Amino acid sequence: MVEYHILTPKWPSYELIDFGEGWRWERWGEVTVARPDSWAIGRPQRKRDLWTARHIYHPTGPYQGQWEPPLPEKWPLLYQGKGWRMQLWCRAGKFKHLGIFPEQAVHWEWLYAKLKRWSHPQILNLFAYTGAASVAAALAGAKVTHIDASRSAISWAAENAALNNISTIRWIVEDVRKFVQRARRRGEKYDAILLDPPPYGIGSGGQRWEIQRDLPPLLENLLPLLREERGLLLLNLYSADFSPYTLWRLIQEVRPIPLEIGELTLATQQGRHLSTGIFLRGDW
Repeated sequence: MVEYHILTPKWPSYELIDFGEGWRWERWGEVTVARPDSWAIGRPQRKRDLWTARHIYHPTGPYQGQWEPPLPEKWPLLYQGKGWRMQLWCRAGKFKHLGIFPEQAVHWEWLYAKLKRWSHPQILNLFAYTGAASVAAALAGAKVTHIDASRSAISWAAENAALNNISTIRWIVEDVRKFVQRARRRGEKYDAILLDPPPYGIGSGGQRWEIQRDLPPLLENLLPLLREERGLLLLNLYSADFSPYTLWRLIQEVRPIPLEIGELTLATQQGRHLSTGIFLRGDW
């Protein structure tokens, strides 16, 4: 039987103030914002015309828009973990994003605690974006290989690493599928693999990524890279193209491993939970 878990982080530097009618209202340090969110279904706790967000994102087209007034160029956000801490740069990124997915703090905490058990574990982080998980793993003593097809995302991740005095992460700008195929041919092995694939994208060489078509063969090539004797696997998904059970089945058909399945949420102070995505993670 597969159990389903709901995980919600708690950290003082970020707050989901309210959500509803397709929008969320948040505090990122001292910066308050309102931005669209298709998961913010139903009525907000407070009428939206009473929201006092300083910066509002106005969509101007598919995956396009602008902040009014403009956001600060960048500002640091502190995450205080259990016995550790890290800082991450916020700024206006592509579309409505600020470079951090705060709900994933529960994964950073899980990853840090697991990696501290081992001496210099080898970590592969795919679709690694601005590198919060890479920084958390490096702070736990891991040797991290960070892969993303976006050069600008990797530059941002390197800034996050420097903000935490980390200089040991291996940065690679490449299509994830190409890297994984080459790593498998070489017989490379990792103690942990993290991946957060987007629904659609274009690789560094112009290759198109479509999650329904490309994720199953990627998992077939990827799972053999995990060590047999120990390992961690974390798969995040912000796409509705797969059900949690379908993802579980795709992994089990390649390599039967124990997996926790669940949903990430953010919570307001009033205890309302906003769904943000699904995850599968395993530890053996």
